[in-house]
Amino acid sequence: MKTKLVVVIVVALTVWGLKRHYSDAGADDLRWILSPTAWLVGTATGTAFTMAPGEGYVSHERLFVIEKTCAGVNFLAAAFGMVAFGFMHRVRSTVSCVSVLGGSLIAGYGAAVVVNAVRIVIAMWLAAHPITLFTLTAGDVHRFEGIAVYFGGLVVLAELARRIDRSAFLARCGR
Repeated sequence: MKTKLVVVIVVALTVWGLKRHYSDAGADDLRWILSPTAWLVGTATGTAFTMAPGEGYVSHERLFVIEKTCAGVNFLAAAFGMVAFGFMHRVRSTVSCVSVLGGSLIAGYGAAVVVNAVRIVIAMWLAAHPITLFTLTAGDVHRFEGIAVYFGGLVVLAELARRIDRSAFLARCGR
């Protein structure tokens, strides 16, 4: 019970710390998440992105900027918390507590980079192929696209975590 409380406290403090850092950070302070995201987007689209101090990662060819608001830190916080709480039942000792927290942070970070890159690739496609739906502006379409991709990313991450948890359980049971 004590170690589970530690998980709750550490998750809460980590999420708070991430959100606090994000609110005060500039694009240069977010290179730890913007850089791998820009690399992945560039690899997927064949577009070159370069770091522009104070701005983020810029593609002059596509007139597109991956900036602070594109960092995916809020998704990272949500993904980390979701995975950690999803594996809470595995916390029985200090070692399992550290394993759950560390694994959840790694899973959340990896998911944030991948899902955010997918979101940006789609946003780049939408920018090149504007969609006019009813009275929706380009900003509205971008916002809805972000919500759909982030929600889908959390659903996929939750399913992957469930399958990993189940396969670990079955392996432990000798099945």
